[in-house]
Amino acid sequence: MKKGNQTDQNSAQIIRLFSRLNDKELPYYAILPALYENSNENFPVLYLLHGLFGRFDNWITNTNLIDYAQKFSFIIICAEGGDGWYTDSPEIENHFYESYLTEELIPDVERRFNVRAEGNSRAVAGLSMGGYGAFKLAFRRPKMFSLAVSMSGAFHAAEIDDTEISNSWKELQPSIFRVFGLTNQQIRQENDLFRLATNFPPKQINQLPYFYFDCGTKDSFLPVNLRLAEIFRQRGIVYEFRQCDGGHDWNYWDNRIQRILPIVKSQFFI
Repeated sequence: MKKGNQTDQNSAQIIRLFSRLNDKELPYYAILPALYENSNENFPVLYLLHGLFGRFDNWITNTNLIDYAQKFSFIIICAEGGDGWYTDSPEIENHFYESYLTEELIPDVERRFNVRAEGNSRAVAGLSMGGYGAFKLAFRRPKMFSLAVSMSGAFHAAEIDDTEISNSWKELQPSIFRVFGLTNQQIRQENDLFRLATNFPPKQINQLPYFYFDCGTKDSFLPVNLRLAEIFRQRGIVYEFRQCDGGHDWNYWDNRIQRILPIVKSQFFI
């Protein structure tokens, strides 16, 4: 579903950032609020992650995100994650997509734009692979973000192995084996979102950001989303989960991003 934005494209800029960690250019989109040019204030930032087989401009070309964003006074950064599951992989040379986000992308944004460089002014969100990445970042670096959002999260990524032969998940396997290696490798355990949520230290739970996630009732990932919601409930992790009508597609994500931007705004108290 190609949308095509009607808003002046000057509100969105492509930044061509060279990643030394990954030894290649990883561009990103910066969507600036309407009042950015004439303001001296610093703005909160939402980091928005794409899904598997996607790229940094997916949110621009497949939704009306630029139009939606102009109603809000925070910056949106659409990051590039390749098919790398937002993970640092020892299996692949120059494959540091988690460290890229935290050590290169966020610092570049905070040098380049007028932003609030504090955890309570950062949010991270994503769809499918990006939903997994957003939640994993929240657990591994809880003070870095005040809000983590997932749409249709592929939360089970680090669990999928050669016994998972369901047609719904078959297309995930090549990228997962490439990034996470074979079954039972340490990298799988370190990046297993269910393990991270289950084993997160009880005394530090109050340091976690607020979690919002949703999944379509026709989405094959719904069971893993329900499973994570139950772990959150049992652990006393503050969250909101919604089952919404729809599947694993851009119609669903275009609809959901319109509902999620106000949640981001409320989290930033602006």
